[in-house]
Amino acid sequence: MGKDGINSEFDFDSDSEFSNIALDGYSTKDDMLQEIDDELININASLAKQICEEMDLSGSKESQMKRKKKSLWHKIANSIIIVLLLLIGTGLFLGLTKPGNQLLMKMGVNLSGKIWAAWTNNFEADTVAAADTDYLDEEDLTSTAPEADLSQIVWPNHPGNGRQEEGVYNILLLGEEAIGSGSSRGRTDVIIIATLNSKSKTVKLTSLLRDTLVQIPGYKENKLNSAYEKGGLDLLYETIEMNFDIRLDGCVKVNFENFEKIIDKLGGLEITLTSGEAHYLNTTNYISDSDNRNVVEGTQQMNGNQVLGYSRVRKRATITGTNNDYGRTERHRIVLNAVFEKYKTKSKVELASLMLSILPMITTDIDKSTFEQLLNTFIVMGTMKIEQLRIPADGTFTDNVSVRGMDVLIPDVIENVEILHNFIFDEGNVDSTTSGN
Repeated sequence: MGKDGINSEFDFDSDSEFSNIALDGYSTKDDMLQEIDDELININASLAKQICEEMDLSGSKESQMKRKKKSLWHKIANSIIIVLLLLIGTGLFLGLTKPGNQLLMKMGVNLSGKIWAAWTNNFEADTVAAADTDYLDEEDLTSTAPEADLSQIVWPNHPGNGRQEEGVYNILLLGEEAIGSGSSRGRTDVIIIATLNSKSKTVKLTSLLRDTLVQIPGYKENKLNSAYEKGGLDLLYETIEMNFDIRLDGCVKVNFENFEKIIDKLGGLEITLTSGEAHYLNTTNYISDSDNRNVVEGTQQMNGNQVLGYSRVRKRATITGTNNDYGRTERHRIVLNAVFEKYKTKSKVELASLMLSILPMITTDIDKSTFEQLLNTFIVMGTMKIEQLRIPADGTFTDNVSVRGMDVLIPDVIENVEILHNFIFDEGNVDSTTSGN
């Protein structure tokens, strides 16, 4: 053993052995052994230092990884807390503050506009002029009404594209009767102007009688309900503007088949029938499905097929005693009012679901921005009351007359335009006995 117990490859038992070996510059054996021990100590120290450095480095990397993981978890936790605080703060801001409510409403209106634009159908572009023919229904063919003298009619001469005022929006509601017309356009047997008047905060419905004789640009005088069939929506717009001096801001059309589906999706409507109406509906084909011909006198829940049949009745008086086509248009307004009342009973979730299912059944030319403007106007108005009018108004037209074999109503156009404008633009009181309320 060498110094301090360190092994040496040199081990000498006696000075005689040491003397036989070359000392290579060492004066004594002890000097050489001391030098060897010193070298071994230095080597061991160097190795120990290197091992320690490696261990320290490994420990440092592990420590760094731990610190990084700890820092990452802290960041994630802090981010979650921040997000939760932002959500809670945003919810409180939107729900409990007036600016928040306004922002939330704006977001809802914008989303509704996008859904409206994506899910509704557009009117088909059609520039082909239809033949200038007269449609004669069963009542026309059996009529004995005398032929009217068209030279005695004073037609209007309205300049421009019809009257329009800021804050008053007029939307045309059409019910298309396309039975037997195939892919062609049908006649619009339901023609209603729905008005949002933000100045007076009122919602108004004005029925235009389908058999009203009107001037149709490019065609002979004819019934109002034939304009759409002849030339599409553009021609109907021009016809209403020419005869009633009203500018329309858009149109919504539903055919009879989809009308039934929409009523059913609402869960039916509560309608009050007279005994005469109930008997008529149960004994004719106005309710097309015979299984549904079980209505009764009084107030009841009616499904889509029954409501459509009720809307088409002309030969029985309504609950207000109105008969013929006047009674029919009154039924249209009764149905629309019932739809509105049903809408008020639905929750926001139910209304959203209804909107998504109903919109694909609607055809419209109202774009996203116009729809958002109308919806926002209605929300701001906050009204739930509907005012109603019928044109031609009572005492302002001649009936039981014929034009080329068609039973028509010949209105006093000038007087009816005045009544219509007073009603829509709130320029004066409209007497219910005159307006057909």
